[in-house]
Amino acid sequence: MSLHVLNDTSGASVDWWFLYKLPDNVKGPDGKKTTGKEYLYFDSESTELLSMSSNLIDSPTGALENTIGQLKENGYGYILYNDEKPGKGKNSDTYGHTKGVLAFDPANKDAFWLLHSWPKFPSLNGNNSPSYEYGQTYICIQLKDLNTANNIAEQMSQQNAPQVYDFNIPDGLDKSSSLYKLTQRIDVNETTPPSDITFSSKANNSFRMLAKNRHWDKDFWIDWVGPQLNTDLNVETWRRGTVPPTKDSNDKDDVQDILYINLENLKLNYEWHYTKDHSKWGSSAKGAGNWVCVADINRQTSQENRGGCTIAFQNNLLWKSLSQIEQYKK
Repeated sequence: MSLHVLNDTSGASVDWWFLYKLPDNVKGPDGKKTTGKEYLYFDSESTELLSMSSNLIDSPTGALENTIGQLKENGYGYILYNDEKPGKGKNSDTYGHTKGVLAFDPANKDAFWLLHSWPKFPSLNGNNSPSYEYGQTYICIQLKDLNTANNIAEQMSQQNAPQVYDFNIPDGLDKSSSLYKLTQRIDVNETTPPSDITFSSKANNSFRMLAKNRHWDKDFWIDWVGPQLNTDLNVETWRRGTVPPTKDSNDKDDVQDILYINLENLKLNYEWHYTKDHSKWGSSAKGAGNWVCVADINRQTSQENRGGCTIAFQNNLLWKSLSQIEQYKK
């Protein structure tokens, strides 16, 4: 049995999917308030704009739980990491502000990468304790092969320095591989510059992993992501405390902070202020390549000394969806 990224309806395999969980206590079209478990869904097979899922985020038949559920059996390898791990264990801010799952099957050379923004998620032993209060984002990609997973793990070791709290190393994984090394103690080199690597999905869709470590000491979004993608960006992240300027020191690259989310243009009657949102995503300015970024690190001055990354890719429909819901003033 192969390891797959599973879609939101039939459970069939897809190349990748994107989820946007709504915050709780947001009034909907019927006057009822959200529970914080509703989410928007889009995948590699979608032909329409981002739309509301019929599932809840914790539904066993939904894309997130169905995909993660594969790791509870079959002996697949996995690495779970989060700057706020499940349960009540102590967290360390010397690790990166980075959240996700690397899953792999050495026997069949299958792998996927889930990058998300949800603290205290996931737990495979039933010790889940995430809050449903805020908006969150998730992207899961079926990687081309095991070697691609190793390349991503290598970049994580050099940049993200994830706080790994659970892992399974199956027979057949080389102990000299980057996946195995990621489960061991990480000591990030202070002189390692930010990285920008391109990787492919199983269906040969192209993605970029842009990452920085905690020693770089600059704003990730305006000083790295925007210049690397050669675009101005609109960015939604957790904004608490001091926020960097919207222009870089050269007065060239621009980042606009999204202050409000409104789903009206998606024909959904939901809206909320950025204070209800913990998601981390960005989109390129109009006419600048249709870039979508899904990340685990915020645009905050305090994040300049934390490792983290974004997955950047070009998809016109998803870019259009996100561009239509972002607002700057309210």
